[in-house]
Amino acid sequence: MRFLLVLCLSVLAPWAHAANFVSLHQSALKIALPPAAGTYNYTFDNKIGFKQQYAPEGVTGCAIGYATGGCAFPGGGSLALPEFTNYQLQYKEFKVFIPAGTRSFMFSGYAPQRTEAAFALRYGAAPVREAALSAAEYANVQATEHIDTTFARLVSEPGADHLVVHDGGGTVRFVGGQLDANKGSTSQGNWLYIRQINGSPLYDVQGAIDVDMAQYAAGYAAITWTSSTYPDPVEGPSPAVGTSSTTDLQASGQASAVATVSTAVLSTAGQPLQLGITLVQAAADVAANPKISAWVAARIPAMGSTPDLWFFRKGDGTWTSQVPADTEGIAFASQVANAATLQFKPSLDFTETEMRAANVEVYFGYRAGSAAFVNKGKVWPQ
Repeated sequence: MRFLLVLCLSVLAPWAHAANFVSLHQSALKIALPPAAGTYNYTFDNKIGFKQQYAPEGVTGCAIGYATGGCAFPGGGSLALPEFTNYQLQYKEFKVFIPAGTRSFMFSGYAPQRTEAAFALRYGAAPVREAALSAAEYANVQATEHIDTTFARLVSEPGADHLVVHDGGGTVRFVGGQLDANKGSTSQGNWLYIRQINGSPLYDVQGAIDVDMAQYAAGYAAITWTSSTYPDPVEGPSPAVGTSSTTDLQASGQASAVATVSTAVLSTAGQPLQLGITLVQAAADVAANPKISAWVAARIPAMGSTPDLWFFRKGDGTWTSQVPADTEGIAFASQVANAATLQFKPSLDFTETEMRAANVEVYFGYRAGSAAFVNKGKVWPQ
């Protein structure tokens, strides 16, 4: 297992940049416990990792993780995010999980006054933008950004970067607003990735998420967790639960519900693992989209403080974890002829025994024509 992990990391280290986003939830959430009667000596319960911090069991009030009340909306609850300090922001890349059931999301940070800072945000994947904003770009974003609708736009446009800049006054607002005007909530969870592209590191970031309690609890129960000491949700969308809002449906990126994927192992024992990934689509989907692209990715689950690592298998037989602006460049199959039944046959360099020893998982997704990307999730092992 150690050999496989070391080999993977040494071969793919030049491309590992996309996996370096630090989880906000790996910062301790300090919860003050009631002092003993007649004393003022407070102790704190420190919870680390989303799984510990926001378990819905035993919640006595509306603030999840705290024994207190006060809901933003009837039937709702609140997730107060742990403060993320300057020391942890030194790499300028961080992420926060937005769970199923989220109705509204407020997220902000604090920067030195009279300075410039810019950030690229993307929902569901790392932002593509890495270059600093020019003076003209900075001024344009400052004049046109509408933070109070950012949350809805992030969820409805998962394939786009969203830029945020500092107004020079200290507080930097990243995200705000409700998902929609009808108090709708997200039907599945996903990560929000934030990269600072201009300016010095922030002093801190903080925020709060308002949720529909019933939908949140169902979504929490459906999450697949990392294998680290303090588990977070794995990368990618969590399973959908409950009822989607209009905005959430726009963001789901799903084609016809009849599209199915099945996986077979084509290689023999002792040979590099080769999979046969068969995609079956409805005739109407194929007729509407004569070309299709497909992506194959391998995930090495988190180990201790090391985050999940994701690598894409390209059509030329190489691996990369760098996500370019044009994602066709990392596709396993790019703009090939579409058909009702297609089989993709990636060979993955390592034997099945080696892959299983390192807990490697293989994921598959596709995009037909100009339609949205469809994530079919884990296809191996099953």
